[in-house]
Amino acid sequence: MRSFLLSTILLLAGASAAVAQDSYNGDAAAAYHWVRANAGPGECGCFGMNGGGLSGSWNFHGPWSLVADISAEHNGSAPPAGNSLTLVSYLAGARYKIPQPWLDGNHKPQPFAQILIGAAHAGGGVAGVADGSYEFATRIGGGIDVPVNSHFAVRVIQIDYYLTTFANSINDHQNNLLVGAGIVYHWSRKK
Repeated sequence: MRSFLLSTILLLAGASAAVAQDSYNGDAAAAYHWVRANAGPGECGCFGMNGGGLSGSWNFHGPWSLVADISAEHNGSAPPAGNSLTLVSYLAGARYKIPQPWLDGNHKPQPFAQILIGAAHAGGGVAGVADGSYEFATRIGGGIDVPVNSHFAVRVIQIDYYLTTFANSINDHQNNLLVGAGIVYHWSRKK
């Protein structure tokens, strides 16, 4: 929980500094997510979860942006006994837009890398002893946005390693994979 509070404070401090600039820009995105979840230790015990997320970024220096992300994924009949699981995460961090000097044009793909940290909430029968708890979570990965026009882009792919640390009576961590796609709205303000 301390990591989540620290992330929130850093995000707000960065946003305040960015507001003081003469011009600023960022984006807001809505995405579909599929998560390959690893509920238990030992054998995989893996299953898929569907959901979505909302994220926003605020460019603060060149290719660097601050990011806030809220997502939720659900499976109504996850193994081992067909129980449900809902995973909700509240994350913040940094995004780096990878420069592409070799491509030109208004519709060139824009790859990015990001690291997000914060908290996740697990609920449902698969959560077991972690049901209803908040624990540390992080996502490390990136994606590619393809512009449609000056304000909209399509996030054609996003792939993140998604670590959660819910109690599972062995090692208290789950190694998950998030794959997503969505729509991005870019905004800017010039004074």
